[in-house]
Amino acid sequence: MKWLLVFLLIILATFRLMAQFETFSRTNLRDLNGNLVLMSAVVKTGHPLVMVFWKSGNSRCCENLESIQSAWMNNLKEKGVNFIAICEDCSGSWAHVKPIVKANGWDFDVFIDVNGDLKRALCVTTTPSTLLFDGDMILICRHPGWCSGSEDLLCEKILGHLDAMNAAVPPQ
Repeated sequence: MKWLLVFLLIILATFRLMAQFETFSRTNLRDLNGNLVLMSAVVKTGHPLVMVFWKSGNSRCCENLESIQSAWMNNLKEKGVNFIAICEDCSGSWAHVKPIVKANGWDFDVFIDVNGDLKRALCVTTTPSTLLFDGDMILICRHPGWCSGSEDLLCEKILGHLDAMNAAVPPQ
């Protein structure tokens, strides 16, 4: 009886993870030019992804993105880890986001979650929030709040996961 319960829980968890990816991969975002883009076109499966939700009107969110970008560029970008930022406070106009991105010289993709659909699909409740996905777009960890000061810990988690993935794949 216990084995049956464990088996059912594993199957339920698997379907939930698959449903999570299906739900958020069909979510529409806006790029900095105002064009609608499907989330599935934004993510590159096969590569880990760091996703940060932020608010354009919050200077601490911008500082958070700066510190994560620095850690990403120094440690993760050359290893194939993708990094995107999702602005979540642009319900009416998003034209003010592009100048913020340009002024800060951010070297990552920024998208706008106009209706909050992606935020709801991923159950993000705190801004900023940093989410880490593996190459199959399965959520590995979630860090609500600012990462400033702990971005090296985030990089260590990502690098540890990459090492574990590489160890699991036998050499060709």
